[in-house]
Amino acid sequence: MEAIAAAHSHGGAAASSADMAANESSPRLLSQVHKLIIPPIPCSFPWKNHPDYKQLTVMSDAWVLAQFSNMHGAHGRPSSFSADHLINSAFHQVATLAFSNGLSPRMPPIIKMMDWFFMIDNILDDPQEMGADLARADHLVDNVLTVFLGTYQHPSSSPSAPLVSIITECAAEWWAEMCQGMPPKLKARLSKAFCDYLEANRQQVPFRNSRHLPDVETYLKIRADSIGWRPCAVVIEHAQAFELDDEALSHPLLIALHEATVQHITLVNDITSFKKEYMQGDFCNMVFILYFKKLYDSERVEAGRPEPTLQGAVLEVVKMIKERDDECVRLMREIGKCEKLMGKDGMVQYLEGLGLCMSGNLYWHLVSDRYGICATTDIHVTPPDMLAHHHLIINANQEASHIVPCGVMSDASIAPS
Repeated sequence: MEAIAAAHSHGGAAASSADMAANESSPRLLSQVHKLIIPPIPCSFPWKNHPDYKQLTVMSDAWVLAQFSNMHGAHGRPSSFSADHLINSAFHQVATLAFSNGLSPRMPPIIKMMDWFFMIDNILDDPQEMGADLARADHLVDNVLTVFLGTYQHPSSSPSAPLVSIITECAAEWWAEMCQGMPPKLKARLSKAFCDYLEANRQQVPFRNSRHLPDVETYLKIRADSIGWRPCAVVIEHAQAFELDDEALSHPLLIALHEATVQHITLVNDITSFKKEYMQGDFCNMVFILYFKKLYDSERVEAGRPEPTLQGAVLEVVKMIKERDDECVRLMREIGKCEKLMGKDGMVQYLEGLGLCMSGNLYWHLVSDRYGICATTDIHVTPPDMLAHHHLIINANQEASHIVPCGVMSDASIAPS
């Protein structure tokens, strides 16, 4: 999910503004964008898909057609708001990969949740919709919040705003289904995670309109909520019918693992969605943040050092992803040695679930046509065998081999070394 965060620069942050970025949109910079090479993206966790993938795909497609067929974006344009786009982008696949161990009866509302996630993400990101319109974004967020706060009343109170009504009513449907039999504390945590997600996206609208790029630390802090992964972390438990206790959730090792995981997921999204966002006029992405930080660095200019390149920024993000990947492996091994944590019901399944979130997120970004990468170029003509029992090895661009070492997925043991 690429809910884009934008914030004012802090302290020693890069003071690059979007206006500066716009001025850089020269043919030279555009040429750099089109020539970018995405090298193999590090992820140390094996992937697998849900055994009911085919049946869940049929269910998802039918639900999307029923809910979103009459949904149009600004000026009547279908684009990312059409049912066909949702189906072709295979958003449900993010759920079948991330929750591949989920109990089959619990998967349908999780699939609906993921389809809904991408739809509301499209609306809150799009400058022609609510991405730059605080009043409309407030109206949407306020309506959807009623679902997670338990104050929703059917039908939605926005008959004059079809997008708001559809998004709110769809949320009410899958939320009611998902919460059936859910333990109260788990439901409260999931509700809070969704509320935090919505509030983070609400805050992004004035940030985006401020025309300033954030510093790295601020950006990652905002994206930790706006990327939408924190609700998915709670769903790992729900999907497999266990519940971690407060002692486990508050343990420093697990908190650190959550932070490394969400940053890995965020940075994978940034590096794969960068070109798409640039072409839409959005500059608040880690690739651009690193690029403009160096471009306007006074010490670099005074020393007469060469201008940075977007390819160099891409490689920096890959390095950051590798660091987060290494940190996740290290933390999982540390947790594997902690008897107090490993004695908790569901901990082994939870750690595996975190790895599946990372590998599934990477896999989907590379094979979906949403970002124009399509590692399998004819995926919608001849889909890959999603049930194959092997590790994902995708070289996103063969030309990348001479730029960085080839990183592929390999099993990462959580057992003590």
